[in-house]
Amino acid sequence: MATHVSGTRTIGYDTHGEGAPILVIHGTTQSRTGWDQVRAACSAPLQWVTVEMPGSGESSMPEGPIDLDQVCDDFADLMKVRGHERYHVAGYSLGAVMALHLAARHPGAVESVTSVCGWARTDARMRLTFDLWRRLLSIGTDLFMRYALVDGYTAETLEVLEPMADAAVQLAATMIQPGSDAQLELDARIDIVESLAKVVAPCLVIGGLQDRWVDVSKSRDIVSRVAGSRLVEIDAGHLLIGERADAVAALISEHARV
Repeated sequence: MATHVSGTRTIGYDTHGEGAPILVIHGTTQSRTGWDQVRAACSAPLQWVTVEMPGSGESSMPEGPIDLDQVCDDFADLMKVRGHERYHVAGYSLGAVMALHLAARHPGAVESVTSVCGWARTDARMRLTFDLWRRLLSIGTDLFMRYALVDGYTAETLEVLEPMADAAVQLAATMIQPGSDAQLELDARIDIVESLAKVVAPCLVIGGLQDRWVDVSKSRDIVSRVAGSRLVEIDAGHLLIGERADAVAALISEHARV
């Protein structure tokens, strides 16, 4: 585990493997470990740089509303300081929004970009969902995780998980990050529509056909806005990088060779 300081902000990150560098960004409530299952399943020779959003892991807590531009620029600065002039970038959920926005702001540095369960603009249904998340988290992380388990996976996966559901909830509840509320506040005001027209790197968009939080139509919308992008739809819920880590890993392995 390491940290990078940008201004008054500390960014937590870790590195794994050797090969072409890929910056990966986790989703809301998570830390750098959010991508562990995908990374473990990936066969491509990649150096994974797993960064942490404000309020997650070793990254400092935000002093106010999270500035999307600033976060993306901090991540790009981290990669430059590490000597990576060109790199791949991938993100999940809110991390996908950040990955796309970073690719738009730093086109000369991004070799390729992958969005998993991302979106361009938060709509009313999503805002109400994020408000529900904030209310559940204020009551208890275990209550939130019980809801997330039920709504985040497909019925088929829940059939397998049901016997161990209580243990899974208790374990996952301990991994909720202290900056989750600030991250959810950012979720509710996302609008990167103008940025998507500026993405020039090869773009892979992965959506979950049974995603109840970020409907697959949001991935289709991204593809309609990013020139030359490719859409892959997977039969999974929003917790796709856990439910179908193997499929995501295979797609990233292929895409990173572009």
